[in-house]
Amino acid sequence: PCLIPANLIDQNAVLELNAGTFPKPNFGTSQYIASIAQPTNVREDVLRIDHNINSKFQLMGHYLHDAMTQTYYPPLWGNSTYPTVGTAMLNPSWSSTLKLTQTYSPSLLNETSFLFSGNTIHLSPVKGAGLSTFSQPSRWTATSFFPLANNREARLPEVRLGAPYNTIWSPSYFPWKNSYFGYESREDLSWTHGRHQFKFGFSWLHDAKNQELQANTQGTAIFGNSSFSQDSYINFLLGDADSFTQLQFLAGKHWVNNNYGFYGNDNWHVTQTLTLNLGLRYDGLPHAFERYNQFANFVPAAYDRSQPYPLNPDGTLNPALLTTFNGQNFYLNGIREAGVNGFPHGNVQNYYHTWEPRVGFAYNILGDGKTVLRGGAGVFYERVQGNDVYNAALNPPFAYQPSATNVYFSNPDTSAITGATTAQTFPSTLTNLQYRYRPPGTLMFSLGVQRQVAQSVVAVIQYVGSRGWNQSVDVPINTLPLTDLNNPTNPYDLRHGVAAGTLNANLYRIFPGFSSITQETNQSNFNYNSFQAGIRVENRHGLTVQLAYTWSHEIDEVSNDLNTASNPFNLAYDRGSGALDRRHIFNANYVYRLPFFTSQGSNRALRAILGGWEFSGITVAQTGTPVGNNGVGVTYNGPDTLGLGGGTRNRPSQVAPVRYPHTVDAWFTTSSFAAPVAPWNGGTNQGFGNARKDAVVGPGLFNFNLSLFKTIPITERVKFELRFESFNAFNHTEFNVLDTGSNDANFGHVTSTYDPRVLQFGAKLSF
Repeated sequence: PCLIPANLIDQNAVLELNAGTFPKPNFGTSQYIASIAQPTNVREDVLRIDHNINSKFQLMGHYLHDAMTQTYYPPLWGNSTYPTVGTAMLNPSWSSTLKLTQTYSPSLLNETSFLFSGNTIHLSPVKGAGLSTFSQPSRWTATSFFPLANNREARLPEVRLGAPYNTIWSPSYFPWKNSYFGYESREDLSWTHGRHQFKFGFSWLHDAKNQELQANTQGTAIFGNSSFSQDSYINFLLGDADSFTQLQFLAGKHWVNNNYGFYGNDNWHVTQTLTLNLGLRYDGLPHAFERYNQFANFVPAAYDRSQPYPLNPDGTLNPALLTTFNGQNFYLNGIREAGVNGFPHGNVQNYYHTWEPRVGFAYNILGDGKTVLRGGAGVFYERVQGNDVYNAALNPPFAYQPSATNVYFSNPDTSAITGATTAQTFPSTLTNLQYRYRPPGTLMFSLGVQRQVAQSVVAVIQYVGSRGWNQSVDVPINTLPLTDLNNPTNPYDLRHGVAAGTLNANLYRIFPGFSSITQETNQSNFNYNSFQAGIRVENRHGLTVQLAYTWSHEIDEVSNDLNTASNPFNLAYDRGSGALDRRHIFNANYVYRLPFFTSQGSNRALRAILGGWEFSGITVAQTGTPVGNNGVGVTYNGPDTLGLGGGTRNRPSQVAPVRYPHTVDAWFTTSSFAAPVAPWNGGTNQGFGNARKDAVVGPGLFNFNLSLFKTIPITERVKFELRFESFNAFNHTEFNVLDTGSNDANFGHVTSTYDPRVLQFGAKLSF
């Protein structure tokens, strides 16, 4: 074995490990298993008042207050892998409604509503299993970019280990808080005229969200396997970080969102057998803005390449090219401030062509009401969710989050390559919003037949589909270029050097002067097609049952908001079956009133004890989805074959068909995959593996939840209920998560299961 001399080990790395941040294996040689309580406490207060002003006017008021405290392991919204650190959340919320119903005539009804909702969230780090402290211990000597006073509770730095471990420890950016208050007014008019049932309305929504930034003031150190050693953990022990990033201070922002909409709808009974539903809605969805314009965006088209190159050879910024803002120097080439020189307050170009037509029909084919053909289609636009602006709030000059590459963990101002110590300013890490920022749109449609096949028995067969456009996807736009245009004989020289850890990626990025830039865009799409069949039996001989089967296919580039594209130069690299692609789903729910000791002639004591029982259950049988968090597939986590400077994600190459032994240690054949080949070694796909993101499908589920219950009337107003419940009633082992890192020791192994059987008994007295 190769021993590391003790004098080369970073003592601050040892202190962080000794605090219990990364637990030692306790199951086999490379797995850790822990069970830790996550208590939840909820209090709910409800108040409702209904008042009949007169025969035509009714007033309703409703108030709800929830107070919840909950503990999460690993941290909520954090990146930590292990439950050695967690989050304590305090989350009180309120909502209220005031509605006036005005009945002007039997055919004309109007409702005027005012709604309020709000909540606050307070998050604090808490120690978990085996952790002695998440704060810097007394012998801690590591420095960072900013004073310790900026780091609340003097937290230890976040540590990210790359290949072959791909694990993270972090106390996250807590303590942290936010608040939300929303105010909405609505007007809804219903008018019946002849064969038409008209509905018209409008709404106005004003949201106010006050939230602190979401980044680490304690700093984030990333360790890979490409510099100094081929093992990220060894690099951590040596204190040789691929990068160190730190937020200067946790400032607060004040976000405002104003949306409005109006609609018209006609439910038209054309004939006794045909009904049409025709509607049109409009939603005005301008982008959120910061109340005091403390918000800036990077606009690639505004980046002036005629300016001098901004970086010194050591990766710091040339002071002569910096702008001072509130006492801090920034490089602001391409940065536009909200509300300045005509730049939009929301930092993006608002899009108002958001008309949403809808059409539907129901046709009684035989005229007897037993066979109905139904169909419909509608367009829907959604408001962009707020996390985009929360991420972009970290942009300079209103926040400063510098990032240095190839530096020492204990002194990130010092280069681990040259040993030179420099005074920042280092390039900032940015999140920008694509200036042409369209709201996501969806078309939903269906066509089906409903048939009453017997009394209380209805069967349904239908086709259901949807199409989505302008969907959210994050794209890393400040990588290295694919080729070095200044070196046509060796076009991959820079990428090779970055991958090997001998070159500073910040010196060669597409937009010099900045570190990584994540551009939040709405330019992906999806489609979903399904065949659905079902049958419903309603209280037939004491049995109520509903059976449903779906055969479907979902295709996308990314499956959730703000998911990152693997290949910024080819978004189609990620196109395939998505995280929601579950091909076969069967659901059954049933309730059966047991026919024993129910007649009045039965013995009264036996009837009281054994009669009146009901049996119910839910059965689920479904196939799996593509593996990986958010359906990203099998990931390649070996030595860097891209050299693009981070922000990307790679997959291995598939060299053989995937087969499924379906065992704990080999759910699929890992030999079907091999490492991709870097372009400087003759690879033909720019270093990206050729495996599709849907190359491997994870485990499905076959589960029974059953219950037996009985209600015993004691008096007219007092009832006693007994309930016996069993979840995963047959204790069938259900595999869940797989290890999908191609260089992991447990690659292809099952790493978690669904819950085993749980038996539950309950009794309830109602009076």
